[in-house]
Amino acid sequence: MVPSLALNTDGVLLLSFKHAILSDPLSVLQSWNRDDKTPCAWTGVTCTEIGLPGTPDRLRVTSLVLPNSHLHGSISEDLGHIQHLSHLDLSSNSFNGTLPSSIFNSTELQVLSLSGNLISGSLPESIGALASLQLLNLSHNALAGKVPENLTALQNLSVVSLKGNYLSGNIPSGFDSVEVLDLSSNLLNGSLPLDLGGVHLNYLNLSYNKISGSISPEFAKKLPQNATIDLSFNNLSGAIPESVALLNQKMEFFSGNIDLCGKPLKTLCAVPSTLSTPPNMSQSISPAIAVIPNTVVSTPVTSSSPNNIQNQARGSLKPGTIAAIAVADLAGISILGMIILYVYQLKKRKDHLDDPSTAATSCNVLKQPKVIVSKTNVELRTKMPPPPPSSSSSPSCSCSCMKLKLIETSETNSSDSDLEEKNQVINVNQRPGKLVTVDGETELELETLLKASAYILGTSGWSIVYKAVLENGTAFAVRRIGESSVERLKDFESHVRMIAKLRHPNLVKIRGFYWGDTEKLVIYDYVSNGSLACTTTAYSKFHSLSHHMHVSRNPFLFTKMRCIAPACSHILSPSSSF
Repeated sequence: MVPSLALNTDGVLLLSFKHAILSDPLSVLQSWNRDDKTPCAWTGVTCTEIGLPGTPDRLRVTSLVLPNSHLHGSISEDLGHIQHLSHLDLSSNSFNGTLPSSIFNSTELQVLSLSGNLISGSLPESIGALASLQLLNLSHNALAGKVPENLTALQNLSVVSLKGNYLSGNIPSGFDSVEVLDLSSNLLNGSLPLDLGGVHLNYLNLSYNKISGSISPEFAKKLPQNATIDLSFNNLSGAIPESVALLNQKMEFFSGNIDLCGKPLKTLCAVPSTLSTPPNMSQSISPAIAVIPNTVVSTPVTSSSPNNIQNQARGSLKPGTIAAIAVADLAGISILGMIILYVYQLKKRKDHLDDPSTAATSCNVLKQPKVIVSKTNVELRTKMPPPPPSSSSSPSCSCSCMKLKLIETSETNSSDSDLEEKNQVINVNQRPGKLVTVDGETELELETLLKASAYILGTSGWSIVYKAVLENGTAFAVRRIGESSVERLKDFESHVRMIAKLRHPNLVKIRGFYWGDTEKLVIYDYVSNGSLACTTTAYSKFHSLSHHMHVSRNPFLFTKMRCIAPACSHILSPSSSF
């Protein structure tokens, strides 16, 4: 570019910078005019009288400050050729590209602030030539690479801010003159240098990096007591040294380091098992034992195993404390045992009530078990033994046996039986129904009948006969009809009343009946003359006849034993009871 005759050298260099700007939406550079003799009146430009009087270079540019001007473009190389430039602030704009190398040749540059732009590339080693540099702010850009080692050689440098970039590698040591050092939000790794800062350090921020290792006591000793130290969100581990400079920090300045412990954090460090063990050495002991302080003894410690630690901890307890712990343990075990036993008894009782196999059986008609039947649900399970072998010469009693499953209360006696059994479940529920007496004499209520003690006298595939003993001692025979072709109460009642009118020495008198939705009961007088099933000879003959003769299956007929089995077989059913 050919310099204008009216404009001095610094003005020409600034116009070169203006021509590299692609966008100036706020018209900040509108006042920059080539017709002026000097750029001293331009926006953002400051001049100082340095040259000889009467010469064009008497007023030289020493400062260019254009922050937050929304300028978009690149930084011209000519900007670094301004000889006496000491203050350059182009922060919070949209400058891109790399840093011009000529900037680092400005030996008089004291302030370099280019933060909040889109500058990429790396920091060159030539930055160490800025001997007069006091403030370096390149934060929130896209710089990568390592932090130059010779940056620490700048003796006048007091403020360094490189946060919010992509810098990596180790942290240089020896920032002796730096008062503010902010390297946060980068990709710095390695460990903390032993002599990072000097006595002038007031603020150190290394947060949000990848720094690992422990915080050495040497690093902590060189930190001033009143300095602010932020080491949060790194990969630091071990104990925080007991340094005044670190203990004065806020807890959040050490957060984000999972393996870091000690004050000011709430995470306590494990106490070493021996006096000679370094505090940062990891130990394979349980956390519960690690927090117990060791008892200092005069004899040397020969082993640091977990068993020895437990023995030392146990020996430090008083006998009274040990006794109290033992009593508390025994009381807890006893209470736990009682709870388990109680739960077991409840489960056993529930299983006993729900198991249909808990039954009371007996094969002696004259010694039937007494059963107290509740008013609610009763399940009767009956056994029908097969007929005894014909080759047996000794009489045997094979009466129908009974199993009861009670919902509320039951008292049963049980005996084993080796006979094959056929089970039939009959539910007698207290449901809405009608109890009718047909003899005109008996006074009976359904409530009284359901409270009666029940014994099975006989059973067949379609009905069961029970002996019902009321509370006053009166006994009835009750036939539970399983199947009936009569579906209406009126027909059923007519049928029962017709049978009740029959009179015969071998017929038991009908007293009444019960009609329900699912149950039909016929009530007879009870006659205690035994059963054909208990008479071996009669039953054997009857059993043989029943295969050749038609047997009456009228559910309402109930006979008394007044004749021998062959003569009465035409009016008896196979399971009639007497």
